[in-house]
Amino acid sequence: MSKVNTPAVPLQDQIISAISWTLNLAPYQLTPYTHFTEDLHLDQIDLTLLIAAVESQLDVYLSTEEVADIKTVADLNRYFSKYSVNSTSSSVVSE
Repeated sequence: MSKVNTPAVPLQDQIISAISWTLNLAPYQLTPYTHFTEDLHLDQIDLTLLIAAVESQLDVYLSTEEVADIKTVADLNRYFSKYSVNSTSSSVVSE
């Protein structure tokens, strides 16, 4: 069976889909301004696990310092777009 060529899904939509699936939330509940601790009530461990799940799904990995800076969906999108642009294989960022 051959693959069907479909337009690429924007990275922000992929991130929102991954967060939505991981947290069992409807995607419409997530915006770029959604704050993980204030709006979604995630503690640091939950946020770290969420970021790890998104990293795994997108095959892009962030440094510990970058993970510590993530507070909103937009922050997550900014870091993932930094490493996923023009990338055909997995990106690993050294610490």
